[in-house]
Amino acid sequence: MSITVGALAPGDQWDQNMLDRLFSNQLYHTGLEFRRVAGYPANVDGCVLIIPGRYWHHRCNEISEAIDRYQWVLGIRAGDEDDQLDPYKIYHPNIRWWVQTPHTDKDYDGARRFGVGYPPHFNKLQRQDRDTDVFLSGQNTNKRRQQCFARLSKVAGTKMVEPTAGFTKGMPPAEYALWMCAAKVAPCPAGPKTPDTFRLYEALEAHTVPIADDITSAYYSAGYWRSLFPDAPFPIFTSYADLPGYIGDQLAAWPANANRITAWWMHQKRYMSRWVREDLEALGAL
Repeated sequence: MSITVGALAPGDQWDQNMLDRLFSNQLYHTGLEFRRVAGYPANVDGCVLIIPGRYWHHRCNEISEAIDRYQWVLGIRAGDEDDQLDPYKIYHPNIRWWVQTPHTDKDYDGARRFGVGYPPHFNKLQRQDRDTDVFLSGQNTNKRRQQCFARLSKVAGTKMVEPTAGFTKGMPPAEYALWMCAAKVAPCPAGPKTPDTFRLYEALEAHTVPIADDITSAYYSAGYWRSLFPDAPFPIFTSYADLPGYIGDQLAAWPANANRITAWWMHQKRYMSRWVREDLEALGAL
């Protein structure tokens, strides 16, 4: 049996990379076969439908009309850091939801919550010697980022710390991936709209210890990482005054902490494959 996955435009987005790998059975094998199509699938009883929220939030009625033809829908709201698309403004009598980068001040009524994930240049990584204690290359464009780089200037040890002018305006992706694989610890400052960032998942894929910022300047987001990962084994902070201490603690515990976090991350990816089967069974698709 094949399950059809439709993706509304635009496709080929970094924040859909983990979904692409999930539905190609490369994240973890689901035991299912998936057929990928652009747009709304035709001639099927139901589908998984990926909706880039920031492009479709004003078209909920249109989406509701389009999916009325299906007996079941697994809706996935992706690419919506501003939390603009309210899934429950899209109507279908037999629909389940996954919500990427959910805001902690919103109620998603039982939807699966998941993060932005890692980009395509982290799909295949090269093993490196762990000769760098701390690595951060990222934009220094808001107050919390400034606090982060200021604190890192006071941290001892071998470091590669590079402030950049904006998103994707730093080192080439392949070089960035090599540095992440060579690091023991990676501070993960929050994004401008959500605490979630590619960097945390890049660190997890690279077997590097992430240190996660729980606070974004966009809204009061404390509790974000626990809402996604209640049992997260990586450190989470709210004040940059604490960052040097967290780094010191994680370096002292390395590599046992990195091994434990990597094993946990492997389980998280396996859980996503289970979510697919559980939701499709609940919808009557299997």
